[in-house]
Amino acid sequence: MNAGPRERPSSEKRPNPGRLRAIFLAVAVHAAFIAVIVFGVNWQSAPTAPVQAELWSQLPPAKHAAPKAQPPKPEPPKPEPPKPEPPKPEPPKPEPPKPEPKVEPPKVDPAIALKAEREKREKEKREQEKRDKAERDKREKAEQEKAEKKRQEEARKQLERDQAEQMKREQAERDRAQKAAQEKAAAAAAAQQKEFNEWIDRIRARIRGRANVPDSVTGKPKAIFLIRILPGGEVLDITLKKSSGNPVYDNAIERAIRSASPLPVPAPSSELFPRFRELNLEIQHER
Repeated sequence: MNAGPRERPSSEKRPNPGRLRAIFLAVAVHAAFIAVIVFGVNWQSAPTAPVQAELWSQLPPAKHAAPKAQPPKPEPPKPEPPKPEPPKPEPPKPEPPKPEPKVEPPKVDPAIALKAEREKREKEKREQEKRDKAERDKREKAEQEKAEKKRQEEARKQLERDQAEQMKREQAERDRAQKAAQEKAAAAAAAQQKEFNEWIDRIRARIRGRANVPDSVTGKPKAIFLIRILPGGEVLDITLKKSSGNPVYDNAIERAIRSASPLPVPAPSSELFPRFRELNLEIQHER
């Protein structure tokens, strides 16, 4: 009996392409992870370690599979020496101002420019007229205030003159009245004094008519008596105030006064009678 094809021993397994890809991807992922770590630490100071990958043509048997190769650990980065501080840069010099570009004025229509110029002149004319009017009003107001002030000053002076004239007239009137009163009083006093003297002459004539002066009295002796007289002429009291120097004459006149009572005097209601209540009477010998 012919034997069929020989079967492979059970220990040998068929290669699996999917597993190879998985191993490759795992190695690549680990290598990338290690590269990221190394690059994250030493990306400024040390170059990135190259990534090594080992390719297999076929997978070893599962039982005798070699352990996965571990990549070498990267050496720690050496500390860099301190870098010298760079010199401070000089401040930049200010740039010269750039000339402003000249902007050409837009072209204006001559008719519009002429109209604008005419409106400008009219506006300036109105403003000038307004200023002139304000200046005229100001001058007129100042002149009016000056005229009013002058008028008030003239009115004040005129009032003062009128008051002075009034006071002068009143003073003249008072002077005239006072003078008239004085003249009237003087006339009344003169008339009263004249009347008084007439009464005194009557009293002296009455006393002399009653006097019995001896012939031995010579010359013109003069005596003054104070006579107190009652209303109606009654003699109340006689006092010799000044002697004539001749007692005989003095006594003869005192007796004549008492004998002449009642003396002729004005009525008690007269203004003159109070002057006769106490009468100083002077009598002089006339022989």
